Amino acid sequence: MDKDSNRLLGRPLLETRLDRIGAVALIILLIFGSLLISSYHLSILTTITIFSLAVMGLNILSGNAGLISIAQAAFMGLGAFVAAWFAIDLGIPVLIAIVLAGVVSALVGLLFGIPSLRLSGLYLILATFAAQVILYWFFEQAMWLTKGHDGRFVGALTMGGFTFDNAWHYYLFVLSFTIIGAVVYLNILRTGLGRSFEVIKERPLVSQMMGIELERTKLIAFVIGHFYAGIAGALYGWHLQFVATEAFDLMRSIELLVMIIIGGLGSLSGAILGAAFIVLIPEVLDILGRRLFDDMGIMAPLRMFIFGLLVVVFLIYEPRGLARTWRRLVRYFNNLLFNK
Repeated sequence: MDKDSNRLLGRPLLETRLDRIGAVALIILLIFGSLLISSYHLSILTTITIFSLAVMGLNILSGNAGLISIAQAAFMGLGAFVAAWFAIDLGIPVLIAIVLAGVVSALVGLLFGIPSLRLSGLYLILATFAAQVILYWFFEQAMWLTKGHDGRFVGALTMGGFTFDNAWHYYLFVLSFTIIGAVVYLNILRTGLGRSFEVIKERPLVSQMMGIELERTKLIAFVIGHFYAGIAGALYGWHLQFVATEAFDLMRSIELLVMIIIGGLGSLSGAILGAAFIVLIPEVLDILGRRLFDDMGIMAPLRMFIFGLLVVVFLIYEPRGLARTWRRLVRYFNNLLFNK
């Protein structure tokens, strides 16, 4: 490990004192505050937590390494089906099955990543679109894995004789994975690998002059990004208790990409804020729709219109997403409280 990497690893995971205090406070709030909300809202919070994990992986691939992908949902689906197959059909312990789901998704991501090494821009997007289509087709054909064209029932997660039939218990299980994923994500960004991602994103030609192995670094990004997707997919499958094929379609992949655009490319806060924003927007629109319209049928096209409009607005007025606004607020209050 070089001196620069040692210096980076010597830094705290979070930039400011307020960041560190805020992270601890947020975790405490997420654990104990979740006891005060309804089961419906707890389900939404669990979904946000899972999608935050999936978007961390997509952020490594697209936000940090600059490799745009519209296949993240398909790799989530692969993780969901593989985890269910390992745990239910083969009797492998759940924790191992979830990790293996991430490994399988990472290996398949590696296979799709190899022919994409020399592609960029629109061609890379088309290559990842092909991955989305191929994997979705595979889900519909592999009856031994999916147990049906629509998907398979998995029920509540059972681990070591304990069944997570209490929604709060399962939420804590999911939250623990997301916290671990966040810590790993921040550590990756502090290493030489994280810096290599940023260089190949901003200046791929310069990266080769600096001695960075471009193809190897891209493949590592594919592996890490899709490992996160596989873990998130496994957790999402048991959250739904039915691994539905349509839950991992192209539209879901586009939603995940929009999450990092609105949240902010290449940052942990962007992954979390983007996931929360995109999951909560339909809920807010439905509440407004019930108050404004007698016919809720009008909300489906209106929701798509608002969804697209928000993307355009963020691209024009806040291209770095909610993360930059959040960063400004944190720095302002950190200076106000601790740098007097």
